[in-house]
Amino acid sequence: MEATIVRIDNSLGFKVPEMMIRDYNLKVGTKINMNFLKNDEFVLQKKAIIREGWDTAFAQYALDGEDKTMLPDFLDTETDIFL
Repeated sequence: MEATIVRIDNSLGFKVPEMMIRDYNLKVGTKINMNFLKNDEFVLQKKAIIREGWDTAFAQYALDGEDKTMLPDFLDTETDIFL
């Protein structure tokens, strides 16, 4: 795919084709990683969002009743053993 470099204020950038915006679910503010390779080539990768989907997973976990407390709220001594 080909793109043309354009001036954006004091920087340079390029336009992302609409097909790629849809296919990769890109939005304003989406973070990307740029990796430069040999022969003046570079690769763009959509940056993974840390903990993406955790809110949904924890909500399902609670619905399944798997969110019970495994340890008491406090321990009297370091040598207490709980079975």
